[in-house]
Amino acid sequence: MMKSAILLTSMVAAYPAVAGEALLERAGAAIFKQSAAPGMVIAVVRGDQLTLLGYGETAPGNGQKPGPDSLLRVGSMSKVLATELMIKLADDGKVRLSDPLQKYAPAGVTVPVWPGAQPITLLNLATHTSGLARVIEGKQAEQAAPFTWPGRELRWEWLQRQTLANAPGAAAQYSNAAYGLLGDALASAGRQSYTQLLHDRLTGPLGMNDTTASPSPQQCARLMTGGKFNPSGPCLDTQATASSGGMYSTAADMARWMQHLLGVKHAGNPAQTAQALAIYLQRQELSAVAGLDKAGRASGLGLGWVQLAASGNTPAILQKTGGGGGFMSYMALLPGRRTGVFVSVTSMNIDMFASLALSVNRLVVALDAE
Repeated sequence: MMKSAILLTSMVAAYPAVAGEALLERAGAAIFKQSAAPGMVIAVVRGDQLTLLGYGETAPGNGQKPGPDSLLRVGSMSKVLATELMIKLADDGKVRLSDPLQKYAPAGVTVPVWPGAQPITLLNLATHTSGLARVIEGKQAEQAAPFTWPGRELRWEWLQRQTLANAPGAAAQYSNAAYGLLGDALASAGRQSYTQLLHDRLTGPLGMNDTTASPSPQQCARLMTGGKFNPSGPCLDTQATASSGGMYSTAADMARWMQHLLGVKHAGNPAQTAQALAIYLQRQELSAVAGLDKAGRASGLGLGWVQLAASGNTPAILQKTGGGGGFMSYMALLPGRRTGVFVSVTSMNIDMFASLALSVNRLVVALDAE
C-alpha cells in the first residue's frame, strides 16, 4: 500500500501542469486500485481548475461508471457542515462557541458536569473535547438502517444518564453523540429544524442541491452501492443524525464546497470561512487524544477538522474522514493554497482507508508543489 502511495506521488511530480487532467486520471486510477472498492469518485480543486472523476461501477456488475452526480453518504463529513453552520449562527449573534450546552437543553434535562470544571460548551462538542462517549449504544443501533438512529428525544434521555470521562476541554475523544447534541443546539438557537437551517444558510446558497438528509426517489435512484459485501443500505430520511453523519451528497457538491472553503468560488464571507477552518486546540494542550488519528497523527483540532502538521517542505493538511452505510470518504485541504481533494469509495475496510488517506495526503501535497 505504501508503494502505491509513493508511486502516485512520483507520477504527479513527473508531469507538467499542462498534462494535469490525464495525470489526475492516472493518479485516481492508482488510488482506486489500491482501495479494491467496487466504485470510487474523486474531486480535485487546484486553484481555478476542477477535476471530477469516477472509477469502477455505481453497483457491482451494472456497467455504470460513477459520475459527478452519483449519490453517496459522506458520513462524518456531515460534522464539518454542522460547524460551518455554527460559525454562521455565531456571526449572527444567535450562538457563542462558549455557550454551555445546558442553555439549549430541553426543559427538565440536566447536562452532566465534571466537579469543579467548566460546563460542556458548544466548542467542546465541536472539538470532541466534551468528555462524552463516542456513540449512543443499544440494540436499536444495531438494527436500525444506516444513520436513521438515534433521534433527538433519545439523545437527551441518554445524556442525562452519562458520566463524563474527563473534564470538558481536558482530553479529546471522537464523539458522534456530541455532534448530534450540537445539531440540536443549533436548531434550538436558530428556531428551525437543523436540516432547514443547513439548507437555508449553507447548502442552498452554495447550490449544493444533492447535499441532503431527505433524498427524493430520484436522488435515491443515483445512490451508489458496494453490493453484497459493502451494501449502502436503504435510501431513507436521515435527519435524525444529519449533524453527526447522516448527510448524502455527490462529488460535484463536495467539489463546490471545497471551492468555497478554499476561496476559489462561492467564497461568501472569508472571515467566517477562516473561523470554520481555524485550529482551536494543539495536541500538546490535551491529556489524551483518541479516535482522531485515522488519517495521520493529529497535531491540532479544529471545528471537526483535524490538522496534520507541516514537515519540511510539506505544508500542514486540514482533513476530515467519513464512513458508514457502505461508504468511506476523505477530504484533504491546503487552506491558503487553493488545493483540495475529496475521495469516496464503496467499501468499509478500515485498513484500506488508512492507506487511501495517506495516498490522498501525498496527492494533495504533490499537486500543490507542481
